[in-house]
Amino acid sequence: MALTEKYIVLCDEVRQESTGKFILLGVYTPDLSVPQLPAVLHILTFFVVLMDDRPSQHQFRLSVQHLETGQVVAQAMGGFQVPRPGMVPLPLRISPIQFASAGAYTFSLYIDDAREPITHSFNVLLCHNYPPC
Repeated sequence: MALTEKYIVLCDEVRQESTGKFILLGVYTPDLSVPQLPAVLHILTFFVVLMDDRPSQHQFRLSVQHLETGQVVAQAMGGFQVPRPGMVPLPLRISPIQFASAGAYTFSLYIDDAREPITHSFNVLLCHNYPPC
């Protein structure tokens, strides 16, 4: 496969300036703290950065799953085009997303029906002293 993972940043939102630079808003480092459960986030974005060694077109599917219960809290499908070799910024926005339980979650990104997904793990923490936990 021509694509390789560089990094994933979990944040509220990603915006792109006219210059091409990205602005990441509300970066989680690394966990999400919520004041109550269930918690609904209006927007959650996984800023995935990949490397591709050639121009190409890809299809993907993603999911966010609670590890303890196996509950899938979000799913999506889509596609993207890589116009030239190099870095591939891929902001994947989920809106809305509901977390019913605290604990460990995994974001899984399958590209072109790959057997092994690109993954990112994070925790949802119930924090009564919101926002610091």
